[in-house]
Parts: sequence; structure tokens; C-alpha cells
Amino acid sequence: MLGWISTWGIRCGIATYSRFLVEQMDDVVVMCQSGEGEVEGAIPCWKRDSNFFGGIIAQIAGKGIDTVVIQHQPGLLRFSYLNELLLKLSEMDVKVFITMHNTRDRSLVFPSKRIEKVVEGLKTCSTVMVHSNSDVEILKALGIEDNVVMIPHGIYPPPSDSAESLPVEGRVMGSFGFLLKHKGQLELVEAFERLPGWDELLLLCATIERSGKMEAQINSLIEKKGLTGRVRLVTDFLDDDVVISSLAKCDLLVFPYQNTKESASGAVRMGVAAGVPLAVTPIPIFDDVTGAIRMRGGTVDDIVASVSKISQDELDSSRKSMVELRDSLQWDEVAKRIQTLLK
Repeated sequence: MLGWISTWGIRCGIATYSRFLVEQMDDVVVMCQSGEGEVEGAIPCWKRDSNFFGGIIAQIAGKGIDTVVIQHQPGLLRFSYLNELLLKLSEMDVKVFITMHNTRDRSLVFPSKRIEKVVEGLKTCSTVMVHSNSDVEILKALGIEDNVVMIPHGIYPPPSDSAESLPVEGRVMGSFGFLLKHKGQLELVEAFERLPGWDELLLLCATIERSGKMEAQINSLIEKKGLTGRVRLVTDFLDDDVVISSLAKCDLLVFPYQNTKESASGAVRMGVAAGVPLAVTPIPIFDDVTGAIRMRGGTVDDIVASVSKISQDELDSSRKSMVELRDSLQWDEVAKRIQTLLK
């Protein structure tokens, strides 16, 4: 029997990723973190950033689970704790497949959060799955090579004809993702003020616990710049179909991330699903988004200069690339690749 260790019932990219993949598989026991609230279809048995694994071990032993898939992000479980879990599962002769959603964490303050702390455990895994070639190289430099496989992040389905969408008019620029400082939404609003020829900026940016004062800051900026009525901030956590169908009505989607250690972006894949031209900052998280327009940087000046120079040919080419990328990496295709490894 297959066990799946992941977040599940919370607003989290890894939870969404897991749900899409598990839907394509049979006989999966989902083991999620405790305190998630509604966890239909999953068993809460571990705590965030804790090295107490009694609940996981009990489920594996009680249900006869012989293979486990772990969705790991260091914010959920620091690398030293993950190492303990992997070594314990190895002692139990459990076959482990792990997806590393972040290989770049290099904490200077907390040694236990450095990826070097999990090298011993990762070497015991049957397969270590990563999302990009740069992740492969990072692990190779740590001596983890023979069991590493690159599995691209899945893409959401295209917008359905029956899906509701938010109304838009005119020439619309859009963006999507949780409202967080490092995602560059403040810079995008400032840049939008200076970009001629655009009627509206649609920001589908839900707030979460880590959003802090961002909503107040961005609303203040919109008012200060006189953009009320031209910049629409939607902070509700919308259904995927609503998001994708709304983004599909935009003429350009901009993802102005400032910095991140994540290996792949779930948010940008909503844009890919919409089949709309994408403009992104030149950072590693977007390396696998083939056909996206690379801006020269993430500052307000960079965004203004880059977007203002985008030609119609570039827009058309990017749109074509997004559709091709979307069609090649549907969730069922990614699930098939993983299932092939699990056999």
C-alpha cells in the first residue's frame, strides 16, 4: 500500500499539488499535518517542524504501508528532522520516494535547516524527485546523484467553457499568487502607474497568515498613486476554475517575484493554464517556464522598461508556448511519470 505524506486541507501550493496527483492514483493513504481543520480523505498524524514521528510510524505499521511518497518543503520540516524520518523509514524497510520542493535553503542562523543535514537520509531513498535541472545540480554537488529524477511541476487544466470568471474590460494586465512581499506585487502596482496603454491591473492575490500588513500597504499604494478603479485587488481564495478563467481574459500576466528559494512556482502554473503570455523576473524559479518573457529584473524600473518593450510578436510567441507547455504537463501525465517510478 502507498502512503503519501503532505499538507492537505490548507491553502498551500504543496497541498494543491498533492491533491491533483493523488486524484490520479488508487489506494493511497494520505498522512497530513495535525491542526489543518477539515481533512476529509486524509489522516492527521504529524506536526509542522517537529521530529516526533510516532503518528506516521503508527499509520505505516498499522496499515501495512510499504511505500511512502513525501512532499517536502523545509518550512514544513527542517532538513535535520527530515533526515531522522528518512533513516527511520529505511530501518523499517519502507521504500521512500521524496519530492524536494526546495533544495536552495541555506540558513545561516539555524544549522538544522541547512540541506546538508539531510544528505545521509536522501541517500537511503529509492528516488529523490526535483522540479528543475538546477535542483539536480545542487544535489549532485552534495553527492546525491544516482537516485535523483527531474519531474516537472504539473500544470492545471485549461479554463472550462462553463467556469465563471471575474468581469474584465479593455486591455488588462494580471497577476496571481498569495499576497506576499517577496512576490513583487507592490513593485508591479508602482510599475503599472507608469505603463501607458493598459486599462486595468487585476491582482488575484489571496491573503494568508504570512501576508502580514501587505493588504494595507498595497491598498494604500493604490490610493496614493490614484489607481483606484484601475487596479483591482482580489484577496479571496478563489476556486481554481474561477482563477484560470479570469486570468485567461488578461492580455499579459506578470510574475514579478523579487526572490525565493522555492524550486518551482505553483502560482505561475495557473498562468500557464490560462494560456496567456507571461512575463517573469529572471530568477531560477521560472527557469522551467519555457516561453515566458524574461524581464531584465524585479525593480519598478526593470518592470516598466521590460513590459513597455514587449512586441506583439513576443506576446503571440509566448501565448503559443504557454499552451504547448500546458498541454504537455497535465496532471495525469505527471502522475503517470511518478507511478512508473513507484512500480
